[in-house]
Amino acid sequence: MRFYFIILLLVSCTNTSFIQDDGDETAMVWQKNRKLTWDDYQGKRQKRFAAASTVYSMYRNISKTSSGKIIATVKALFYPKDSWKSHWIDDALLAHEQKHFDIVELYARKLRKQLTQIKIRNEEDAEQKLDSLHKIIDADMDAFQDKYDDETNSSMAHDAQISWIHKIDAAIDSLSAYQNTEVKLKTAF
Repeated sequence: MRFYFIILLLVSCTNTSFIQDDGDETAMVWQKNRKLTWDDYQGKRQKRFAAASTVYSMYRNISKTSSGKIIATVKALFYPKDSWKSHWIDDALLAHEQKHFDIVELYARKLRKQLTQIKIRNEEDAEQKLDSLHKIIDADMDAFQDKYDDETNSSMAHDAQISWIHKIDAAIDSLSAYQNTEVKLKTAF
């Protein structure tokens, strides 16, 4: 029994990757009422000692409306074709992987909040400020993702996992004012 537990512990580690959105239409945008299922994991299993790999990114873009307003778009994305699972899966691991995706939404909201507080001169200035803010937010998100995995032992520490689920959900809810993926940027003039 002890040997089985050690093996299960090792294979439950997740490997999470960050990739820039390339316009892939198969990416799923985070939605509060749409949770991941194991059917969403459509990628080919990698030869890594892990039970699953959730691939996600924080998409960001600057655009201009026909009326000249500058809009920043920030979305949390999940990539089904790049995410994979092994046969060592269960509902607890899926809940753990969902929270990784939820963390991306949490940090997308933090970025959107910061974008509401800046003033820009033009589209180029908006892109530079978005990239600069994203770099900081992305580093913070990476550290938060690592802490989440460490403290939950990649879903194996049940009590810690439950605590983190509540912590992440509360943090997302506290930023509900920034759930819209588009932010109208303020101009400096």
